[in-house]
Parts: sequence; structure tokens; C-alpha cells
Amino acid sequence: MVVHERGLSLSDYKDFFDLANALLAPKSQALTVAGITNQMLISLRSLVASEKVSKEQVGLLGKELLIWSTDEPSVYDWLKDRLSESPRTSSLSVVSDNPIENDQNAVDLDCGIHAFEAMQAVTELIFDLDQHLVREVAKGSLGLPDIKRASTHLGKSKEYVKTIFELAKVAGLVSASDKRFQPTALADSWITASPKARWLILCEAWSSMLGVAGAKEVLAQLTQHKSKKLKDLIQISFPFSSLAPASRVNRLAEMADQIGLSSAGVPASWLADVLAHKLAPAAKALESRLPSQQERIIIQADLSIITPGPLVSSLEVQLRKFADTESIGLASSYRISPLSISCGLEEGLTENQIRQLLQKLNGSSLPQPVDYLIRETAERFGRLKISAQEKGSLLVSSDELLAKQITMDSKLKPLMLEARPQGITSPLDAQALYHSLRESGYLAVRVDDKGKVIAPSSVHKTSNEAAVFLQQIERLRAQDVEMADAAPASDMERKILLALKTKSILQVQINANGKIMDFLLEPIGIANGRLRARDRKADIERTLPVSAITSILIG
Repeated sequence: MVVHERGLSLSDYKDFFDLANALLAPKSQALTVAGITNQMLISLRSLVASEKVSKEQVGLLGKELLIWSTDEPSVYDWLKDRLSESPRTSSLSVVSDNPIENDQNAVDLDCGIHAFEAMQAVTELIFDLDQHLVREVAKGSLGLPDIKRASTHLGKSKEYVKTIFELAKVAGLVSASDKRFQPTALADSWITASPKARWLILCEAWSSMLGVAGAKEVLAQLTQHKSKKLKDLIQISFPFSSLAPASRVNRLAEMADQIGLSSAGVPASWLADVLAHKLAPAAKALESRLPSQQERIIIQADLSIITPGPLVSSLEVQLRKFADTESIGLASSYRISPLSISCGLEEGLTENQIRQLLQKLNGSSLPQPVDYLIRETAERFGRLKISAQEKGSLLVSSDELLAKQITMDSKLKPLMLEARPQGITSPLDAQALYHSLRESGYLAVRVDDKGKVIAPSSVHKTSNEAAVFLQQIERLRAQDVEMADAAPASDMERKILLALKTKSILQVQINANGKIMDFLLEPIGIANGRLRARDRKADIERTLPVSAITSILIG
């Protein structure tokens, strides 16, 4: 959790030393301090002063990784320094000279709309990641082109898109693998879930960012000062939040507005239940404020589909398999195209199933252009097949003219296509080639080594955020072992620098003219390839050449 809290991506770091340096950077430390609540601050200062702290508070501090151990709690040295630099802060109370009366029913109705829009946005994000190749950029975020595309599609600001994406990541609906964002296996549950169940997932994500200690403090403030805005209550509960404007704590109020926990900062009537982790009654209260669902659509001859109101989740899932959204809202509009119908066929739907569902929802026969599009796309389906090769991918077409057109298409030059006897080869992997061709209007499909069509959504069936995270941890551990077996001087120096920064003890082994010697040292400094340190056992200062060090352990 600490990696996510500080906006880090494990794939950006070569080894644990790189990661440790990132965690100890001033900006990263500020993000941690920003999440300290008033009660946590009191407990930390009590520990520093060797005063007694309750087991409950020690447990909370340990969960937030603010102390070494819950058995023998000790505050990190860097955190002690941060606390000593900051003015002594006591719990603050809110004084409201002119309390403002709000129409709670109107606030709750607005919150219901906000929650509905957030759930729609997350759903669109999941489908978008299935259908587009969305790359991970610095610090595990979306690239600006993808943010702009989503912003235009949702009709929301770029900041709104960033917030919804962050909530989806924290909720475990989205993860990055091989520098590409894709839905996780949990996203399948989201797609088929009821609106109430979807909202609970968002609430859990928001609550996890607030933390148990934070929720208790904000609830206490809310109970005393019901007329105050949520942003004010959060700022008072987290006295150091102003030290890190980019921290998640400072975005919690905005997120609450977006998922229906508040409206313009005014708390919803169910916020107190969410803060107390009574999610069932909160969800029941919200459900009555959500727009009612229906089961009808209007299909038009221009290939557009209009829904007079939100569709029932089960019907929405079926429709989205072969229809793209043009606009989302209380009344959404969709459009079918050769590419969208092809997606439905890739997902395992048949031509008749698509036609029958549309007729059922429309309540009448289909317009001729719609019927023709479905039939023609089904006939053309599978003419372009992409399979993975040892190096790159292979594109095979049953239509010679289509294959010729592809090799001569100037827009496809970046794909480095080359005609071969077995088909058209590309150095790009099969997934990248698939998305590139489809974005250029070609109805390509991916097939496995047995020639079976691979559904776009099947890519994330086995994707699990925890599994991806553990793979990255194992990579760092393997690198750590490799460094320990044969650590070059540069890695020795990095360990020493890290120990200096964290004020840690070093277990050092040196080779002095063939004689192996062990020391327990407190590093003082390093310069010109030499380590200055205090020998704890001999109680003297030593200067050792880094080149003579054969092994070094921190701690």
C-alpha cells in the first residue's frame, strides 16, 4: 500500500535500493506525513518521549508503517526529524460562526446523480482498456493523449478522468502489466454487478485511502459540525496535509464529490455510515436516489441507438459487447459499426444473437441499414487473423486483395509490415498489431496457436493486480540476490549512501591482504572511495577503502 500511497510504480526501479531511495526522498516523506491524523500525531510524540501508548494506537501506527515494530514500537529517525521540524499541533476544533442550513434531500439527490456518473465512467474505462492499447507512463499514470480521449468521450474534465482512473486502480479494477494498463479479473465482476454493488466497490476504495484512523477522526468532526464542508473536516483531521498538496488526503474531498458521498462539499446523509464502515445501510440509502433503470432502446436507421434511461446492468453488458458509446448520461447514445459488431463476434456472440437482442430491446424489427451491417460484418469476420510468433507477429488474410491493400497502406508504415510466403509479418507483438490495425479500420482478430479467436476481454481474465505486484517484488528480490553475490563498487557505495540517509548500522566484511575481517559500523561519510565510520565494538573511528569491502549488510 505504501508504494501506491506515494504514487510510485515498482517497474520504474532497478532494485530495492532504488526503491528505498525513492521512499526516502523528501517529497515521498511529505506524502507520508500528510496522512498523519491528530490522534496519530499525539501517539507518535508520546513514543518519541517514551510515554505509554495504547495497543490500539500502536496497531494503527504499525499498519501505516510509521513505526519499526508493533512489539517494540520505535518511530523512524526520519519521521522524528519531520515531527521536530513542524510546530507542535494539537487537535483542532471547527468554529462555525454562521452555520449554513442545507436542503439535505436536494444534496442527496445530487449525490445520487454523481454516484451514477462515476459508475458509468468506470464502466467506460474498463471497456476502453479492452479495446485500446493504453500505455503506462511515468509513476503509473495515463498518458495525456489517453486522458484527453477519455475526457472528450465522458464529457468531463481531464482532472475528473484522472480521479476516476485512480479510484479504479485503488479498487483493483485496473492494473499495469508490461507497461500496459488493462482491466483485472475483478473488472468482470464490476461489469455484471448491480449499481449498488458497484458503488460499494468505489466506497471501499475511497475508505482505504482515508484509512481507519482518518475515518474515525473525520466522523468525529462530522458528528460535531454537521454544517461544515467535508474538505474542512479532512484538513482539520490531518494537520500536516498542507505539507504535500499532491497527497491523496488532499484529493479525498474531491473524490467524495465524484462518487456521491458529498455534493459541492456538503456531506450526503449516508457519509456518516460510510465513515463508520456501515456500508450496507449507506448503499440502501443511496439506491433510492439513483436513476431508475429500464429495458428499452430506440434503434435508428443511421446506426445509432438511444436509451431513454439507464439500462439494466445485465442488458447493458450485452449491448456494450457490440456497440460503442457516443455519449453517456441519464439518456445515453450508442453506435454500431463494423468494428463494434466484430468485437461482439470476437466475444463469442453470433450474428443471430446480436440481431435478436436488438429486436427484443427495440420492440420491433430492425431498420434495413442495421440488419445489413450485421450480416455483412458477420460474412467478413475472420478474414484477417493475427497470431503471435517467436519474434513479432504474423498476419494472415483469406482475401488477397485485402492483404495487398494492407501492405500498401501508407498509414501502416510504422507497423513495419513485410509480405512473406506464410503471410504478413511484423516485429510488433500480436496485441500491439491487433490494436493498431483496428484503429486504422481493419477488422483483424487475434487467434491462438490452434486458430481459435481470442476475445479482447479474455486478456484480463487471468490478470490480477496482486499477482502483478508480487511479480515486481520477486524481480527486485532476484536483483538483490544478484547484487549480494557479486556487488560491484558502485553498489557498495549505494548501500553506504542508503545507510547514511537512514542512519542505519552496517555489517561490513573486508579482505585485508587475504585476511577476512568483520565490523559493525555506524557510517559517518564516504568520499574518494573511502568509508568513514565508527566501529561500535572498538569504539574508534575507522577509514576503509570501499574496494576492500567484500560484503555489506544494512541493519
